[in-house]
Order: sequence, then structure tokens, then C-alpha cells
Amino acid sequence: MSIVQIFKNKLNQTNSTSKAELISYVDPSLTDSKSPSIIFVPGGSYTHIDFKQSEKIALRFLSYGFQFSILRYSFVDEVSPLFPAPLIELAEAINTTRQNSENWQIDSKKVILMGFSVGGHIVSNFNNSWKSDWLTEKTGIKSDLLQPFATILGFPVITPEDGFPDADTLSTWSDNPQMIAADQHVTSDNAPTFIWATADDSLVSSANSVHYFLALQSKKVPSELHLFQHGPHGMALADETTAYDERHADARISEWSKMAIDWLQELS
Repeated sequence: MSIVQIFKNKLNQTNSTSKAELISYVDPSLTDSKSPSIIFVPGGSYTHIDFKQSEKIALRFLSYGFQFSILRYSFVDEVSPLFPAPLIELAEAINTTRQNSENWQIDSKKVILMGFSVGGHIVSNFNNSWKSDWLTEKTGIKSDLLQPFATILGFPVITPEDGFPDADTLSTWSDNPQMIAADQHVTSDNAPTFIWATADDSLVSSANSVHYFLALQSKKVPSELHLFQHGPHGMALADETTAYDERHADARISEWSKMAIDWLQELS
């Protein structure tokens, strides 16, 4: 049995209050050749991250043949207002991944971003922005080094206009909320996107997913949306591995990860 190696790289070093870092899980024995890589951006309302659950997700995708990293982005009590710090940190995470592609046995052309809940908010906004001049200026990283191969969004926050968060919380995220409404800034350069959510999510309305999917379709960006009928927010792998209680495990919904992998293979 192989031993997974863990690497930690500090991000956002210009902001001393931020604890942002990239935590990378590398299995040297995955294949004889280079593997695709997933950078996972967890949820947590921009106040916390469930690292125990995130590590379980990492192990699952390692078993599927992906090298895997977790982005610990800045929280609202570290940077005010929060944005654009998480987008800059994700750019740094992608650049770090590509710089280490040889050591981490990664196919640098297949860096995939995956975000759940507010992590999906970061990933969707980054997907809109990876080619923007402002991001290159902020990071000093050329846009061709920031292009994701694809993105995967689970029960994502997309726009504050779809009910989350409340006004007081939103003011800690950005002083220009319209600029972080991801469905309003999709371009034809967005990477292909796979989205899944549950229709009766009572915390983050599934309207977020629908509106982003329609925006992607309007720009002819390859995209796929799976909207399951029932399920609470935060289902993650949707099985006993990550379930907080019995409501968070559903055999049918748990198939989303294999569906996403099949979809990625179609893009290859």
C-alpha cells in the first residue's frame, strides 16, 4: 500500500493576517505517467472549513486516480472585505500546482477546480476571471498559467441575488456585490463546467446552479447540470463517508462523483 505524501504551501504572503495555504495530497504510486489534479475549494460560509470531511473527499478522489489539493482560503475575519483575496489565492494555488507538476506527478494541462457551497462561489468567479487583466496584475502570473481544464461545482453559491447570504454577511464579502455575482460575468473563455445540486436545498437555493448553467449555455461553454430532487445542503460525497447524518447519504445522489469523472473523460 502506497504512502500519500502531504505538502503545504503558504499563500497570500502579502497579507500577514491570512492563514491561506494549499494542502496537497500526492500518491506517488497512482500511475507510471502523470495524473490529472483536482484543487478542491471547500464550503464553510467563509468562516471555517471542515478539514476532516475535506480529507475524506481527498482520499476518495485519490482512489479514482487524481492527485488532490485542498485550498484553505482566507476567511472574513482575516481579510476585510474578503474579495478578491480568495480568487488571488486560487490563482496562486494553480500556479503552485503547475510549478510542482514534475514532483507531484501531475499533468499540468489537466488541473481541475472543484468547489462546494461558497467554495463553488470562489471557483465559479475564478472561472469567469482567470483570463482577466486585473488578476494577472494582482498576482504577476500570466493568464495561460491560470487556465483550468474544467470545473466541478457542488451545491454552489453563485449570486447573492438568489437568497444567500443576508445583507450584513454580504458586506463582509465585498463592497461591490455585483462583481461577485458569478452568473453575471461568464465569458466564452470559461472552462467546461459540471454542476450538481439538490432542488430542495433550504440553505443555498438551487436557483444558483440553474442561473449559472444558463449563463454558461448562453456563452456556449460546455456544461452539464444535475439537479437531484431531494437532499439537504452540504451532501459532499453523499454517502456514509462524509454524511453528518442519515439525510446526507443518498445512494442515487452519491453517483455524482462517478458522473463527473465520466464527464471529464469525455473532455479529454
